[in-house]
Amino acid sequence: MLERTALTIFVCLLASACAGPRPEEAAALVELKHFPLDSLEEVRAVQGVSFDRSVSKDGHGSLRVDADESLLVPLFEVTDVHLHNATLLCQASLQSEKLNGEAWLEMFVRFPGRGEFLSRGMDQPVAGTMSWKTVTIPFFLQEGQEPDLIRLNLMVKGKGRVWIDDVRLLRRPLPVR
Repeated sequence: MLERTALTIFVCLLASACAGPRPEEAAALVELKHFPLDSLEEVRAVQGVSFDRSVSKDGHGSLRVDADESLLVPLFEVTDVHLHNATLLCQASLQSEKLNGEAWLEMFVRFPGRGEFLSRGMDQPVAGTMSWKTVTIPFFLQEGQEPDLIRLNLMVKGKGRVWIDDVRLLRRPLPVR
């Protein structure tokens, strides 16, 4: 009986974790910036990337990365966002084709006088051939920590093709402890 109760509790916890954000968490999300990638406008990368009209998560095109070797793809720099005491999120849709390796999002956050700090989505990579996958990486900002620069990148480790679409910078309250 104890095993059945433990299993029931485990299944309930697993189901609630997989269900996505609770309504109050979703309502607390605030979009700070949206980069739809409907063109190469504002994209910082100049090599290994192209605009692909035929492959897209939202139907308006995407950024295609053709990697012959490991490659850091600089996407966007954001300097006009003022926030602290919040969770900063970078969210994007990724897809891969014949990727011999992995690709993930990276977010560098710079604080005046303190340098840059990194959040990587290595736990949510695309690899091989995968259809669209939405990934989100967090950066936790405490009271008084206000960045002056946020750099969003795509890291490709290996050879192959990756698409990225619909990049968003979001804010939500810090988790309650």
